[in-house]
Amino acid sequence: MQDIEHAHQSLQDILEQARRRAEGWAAKRETLGVDEKSAGQFATEADRDLERFIRAELNAAFPSAAVIGEEYGGSLSDSATGWAVDPIDGTTNFILGLPIWGVSIGYLENGESVLGGIALPDLGLSLIAAKGRGLIVNQKQTRITPPSARVKSISLGENDFEAGTVTDARAEQFRAEGHSVVRYRCAVFSLAMSALGRLSGYIEHGCGLWDIAAADVICREAGMKVQTSILGPGRYAIDARWPDG
Repeated sequence: MQDIEHAHQSLQDILEQARRRAEGWAAKRETLGVDEKSAGQFATEADRDLERFIRAELNAAFPSAAVIGEEYGGSLSDSATGWAVDPIDGTTNFILGLPIWGVSIGYLENGESVLGGIALPDLGLSLIAAKGRGLIVNQKQTRITPPSARVKSISLGENDFEAGTVTDARAEQFRAEGHSVVRYRCAVFSLAMSALGRLSGYIEHGCGLWDIAAADVICREAGMKVQTSILGPGRYAIDARWPDG
């Protein structure tokens, strides 16, 4: 991405507009139609509307860039360069009125997350980061204080890629190492909370690229260690932890 200043400002503007639009949908969530895409995986008209909106804004600001999203698919080039969008991660939480959901917009260059934004509308939080430029929280450059090494709380993701017994065994391993284990059913929320120093980290095997495209660079710029890998077609693993987490 040649003009990082333009990209950074454009992302900030698009994320803010998406946040306000998401808040509008949240105010009438009880009237939304709900589709079950697969067992336990839901989508609402809010998910679809937000992705269409974000795609249109990205296409206007970056006409030649590829876009992939959870609801409307798409593909990136072999070099994995382009935008990955999750209009609402944590849709089940969103439907139930829990504040644990978020909007994620991330840009990758040759498979590396280099620019990303996350909005958590019900919590009044937005995080934006670009590679080498630090973390911006609610439009202010912010230095994060790592979580206390005395209180270790790790968040784990779960999905249909891994059997529940595998995820449960991972949780038991962390408990044996002195961690408390939480599962919020929202990668974007958990990774944002980790980047803010409120969790020791987040681990999930089998998530989508749109779940981690923004959070990867956000967590790195906060000071965390992040490892990602491809597990299979459209499936990724992320292990993001604070050094003492």
